[in-house]
Amino acid sequence: MSARIKICGLTRAEDARLAQDAGAWALGFIFYPQSKRFITPEAAAAIAPKDAQTTGVFVNQMSEISAALEVFPLAAIQLHGNETPDEVRALRDIFAGKIIKAFRLQSDADLPQIAAWQGIADYILIDAAVAGQYGGTGQTADWALAARAKECGIPLILSGGIDAANILAAQDAVSPFAFDLAGGVEAAAGIKDTQKIKTLFETSRRINP
Repeated sequence: MSARIKICGLTRAEDARLAQDAGAWALGFIFYPQSKRFITPEAAAAIAPKDAQTTGVFVNQMSEISAALEVFPLAAIQLHGNETPDEVRALRDIFAGKIIKAFRLQSDADLPQIAAWQGIADYILIDAAVAGQYGGTGQTADWALAARAKECGIPLILSGGIDAANILAAQDAVSPFAFDLAGGVEAAAGIKDTQKIKTLFETSRRINP
């Protein structure tokens, strides 16, 4: 058995199928227009394998989620902006799937905010803190902070600069519930690299989650 891996930032049908066939735990589609990996819900619905665990990534777009779900029923919603627990409680009225809440941790002072998501988020995602960016930077997250974030008790997904070269070290340092990758398996933004995906999953088989 290998690690759980979410391949995010998919924009092409062939990449989505490649990731799914390689053994991806989940597939991510970014609905944030300012992302270099942006895709519309309609386009994502057209390229997603029917058997995939699909995740839609939103950044401060709570008002747009309902419309997105109408064209692309999702298994999970990933909130990568400044969303609040109260907003997500309201979201539960229309969405019965999983909720992933992303955090960009800079210091220990950022850790207490995670506790407010207990019983609300199914997973937390820890990404690199880069000024002015909501994610997708390719920078490595602070693994020591990520490991401490696990103390909140919410299953943790580690993101930020993960690739085949460091996933084993990341596992040793953090031992997350799952990993989230975009740039680490790309030839260009939104274009996945077949060999990088194959190498990643071959390497990940050395991990026992």
